[in-house]
Amino acid sequence: MSESDMMTNDNIVFNTGSATEMLRVAKDGFYIRGVKVEQDEKEAEKVYNAFHQWLTWATLNRNY
Repeated sequence: MSESDMMTNDNIVFNTGSATEMLRVAKDGFYIRGVKVEQDEKEAEKVYNAFHQWLTWATLNRNY
C-alpha cells in the first residue's frame, strides 16, 4: 500500500515513536506491521465502523 493510501481518512494507523506502523485498521482489513491479517470479509468493516463511531463520540465529548 502506498504512503498516500495510508494517509487517507479511511484508515486508522497506530505508529511507534519512530513512526513505524504497528497497526492499521482499514475497511479492507487489519494490518500488523504492514502485513494483512486474514479475517471474515465483513468483520473488518464492522470493527472499523464501530471504532470510527466511538472515536467521533469521544472527540465530541472531550472535556477541555
